[in-house]
Amino acid sequence: MRILLISLLATSSLLAYTPVPLTEGTKAPDFKLPGVDGKDYTLKDFSGGKALAVIFTTNHCPDAIASHGRMVALVDHFKGNSVQFVAINSNSPEGLHPPELGWTVYDDGFEHMKLIAKDSRFNLPYLYDGKTQEVAKAYGAVATPHVFIFDGDLKLRYNGRMDNGKRRVGPVEKNEARDALEAILAGKKVDPVKTRPVGCSTKWMEKAAMVAEQDRKWKAQPVTVEVADAATLGRLVANKGRSGMRLINLWSTSCGPCVAEFPELAKIYRQYSWQEFEFIPISLDPATDIDKVTRFLKRNECGLSPRTKPLLDEEKRTTNNYIFDGDTEDLAKAIDPEWNGALPYTLLVGKEGEILYRHSGVIAPMKLKKTIVAQVWKRSGE
Repeated sequence: MRILLISLLATSSLLAYTPVPLTEGTKAPDFKLPGVDGKDYTLKDFSGGKALAVIFTTNHCPDAIASHGRMVALVDHFKGNSVQFVAINSNSPEGLHPPELGWTVYDDGFEHMKLIAKDSRFNLPYLYDGKTQEVAKAYGAVATPHVFIFDGDLKLRYNGRMDNGKRRVGPVEKNEARDALEAILAGKKVDPVKTRPVGCSTKWMEKAAMVAEQDRKWKAQPVTVEVADAATLGRLVANKGRSGMRLINLWSTSCGPCVAEFPELAKIYRQYSWQEFEFIPISLDPATDIDKVTRFLKRNECGLSPRTKPLLDEEKRTTNNYIFDGDTEDLAKAIDPEWNGALPYTLLVGKEGEILYRHSGVIAPMKLKKTIVAQVWKRSGE
């Protein structure tokens, strides 16, 4: 079975699509794609102007996310100048490893495209090509974002990056997409005609087998549980000397809401496991039920990410899964005096134990993820 799996992965790697961008002077390929506004669009809907910018972007990529505000500003810059704009997401969720979503609260599916278009105030149609990826392959989209600019005859005059912003949010020094559009409007030659579209690679569906192998490895991570007292757990919440985040969850296998919400917490840990982010579940089951707690954590794939392990090694710890043994009054003093004793109870702590989020009861996943993502971007800008 293992030999077959290796063979399938090797075949998948060979079949993984290598995009070849359109060359200067090539006519824009036609398409028919659904937009987040409920309409279907074809190339004809964007013809008839003096220029057209086709921008391949996405929901999850940090390079794309950082560029969204500049993309909106670019559209505004040419308002009333007979320039057409369209954004296309060609990523396949099948080719996307969950931790690649660690810079966002969204996935790359069509429904979440609607959310990010609203939240980021997109002022151009946002279309979905992830089902077949035929349009990305026709244009040769390499990364997100990747901009293709055509003249009034729909012939390619520029392809590459939008600007030199990379993952920076805010003003940029160079904006080749804007310069190319202005040159076309002025009847001048575009220079340069090509740059490198630096960003996340397009998530081709041919990568599905590789993603499945990563999923298998995640599920195979060993799960360990240790008994801990209030002082030990208090030190974890204090997060001394750390700049990253720790998600603390007080729970029990006998608590219905705890059991119901736990799979979502495990998914959140996996999603942000490439960040400096730890998930520390603290069970209030009797210490004698350690085997029962371990089985539950295994079912919920709550092993230790390889990217988390070095953080534990620094503190000479071997696990992030604990059963509390002691007086719950001592636990409240050590964890959070605002805890009223009800389960589940969730805390997100940041640098030096700063409480970023606290919630009694079942969490609202999107609210928690937005708090996490805000810290991810804050730390990336430090």
